[in-house]
Amino acid sequence: MGRKYARPPVTEAVCEFRFPHEMPWDLTIPGRLYERAKEAYPKKEQRWVREVIVLIAPEGLREELLVAERGQFSSLDDGCAIQIGTRLCTVNCLRPYAVWNEFRPRIEDAFTEITTISEATAIHTINLRYINTIEIPEENPAFEEYFQFLPVFPADLQQKPSSFMIGCEYSFENDRDACRVELTDAVTEAEGASAYLLNLDYFLAEEGGIPLNAVMDWIDLAHDRLQEIFEACITDTLRGLFGEAAG
Repeated sequence: MGRKYARPPVTEAVCEFRFPHEMPWDLTIPGRLYERAKEAYPKKEQRWVREVIVLIAPEGLREELLVAERGQFSSLDDGCAIQIGTRLCTVNCLRPYAVWNEFRPRIEDAFTEITTISEATAIHTINLRYINTIEIPEENPAFEEYFQFLPVFPADLQQKPSSFMIGCEYSFENDRDACRVELTDAVTEAEGASAYLLNLDYFLAEEGGIPLNAVMDWIDLAHDRLQEIFEACITDTLRGLFGEAAG
């Protein structure tokens, strides 16, 4: 089990399921899912989203921007939501519902419902992502005091950057899984403070790499990995700002 914090930095948790391209998709699926989920997610709306897909063309890899329509079902306080698109289902929770004992049951319920309705027999990819907003009560803090995953700036360049973004990708489970780690600066409204976003995105890199009945086991493994990665990215000084949870 990972550490428990009194003031955890998680601001949003997201789990996304994508199903195989060849799977038939009935346009009645979003409405049928809403009928099953409306007790927990009574608010319903349609949204248009932009996403970048990578295509393999004769000239090589090519990125293409798509605009797609999705249905969104939200809880009354907008703290959690399900998004449903063609062969896609996403569950997201904001603070304070982003804690694991609240988030995991919502993932399992949504996954059970969408696979039952769609009669899915396989999974294409899965992402489990945590967005952490980290506030430090000082301006221009020394990164190494708070982060082990940190930017390194040229010593001969006296000018400090106005903003930054660093990232990398790690492989796990014999390259079946991967995790993207990104750290960027963020805007804070607190006077004399600094803010950063630490985004952790663990995903099934080997498309179709697990059977449908192993999805929740994969989710649990992904969560454990994300906890390990998060702890490896920060220092005890930052842990002190989060505080230790009672019990």
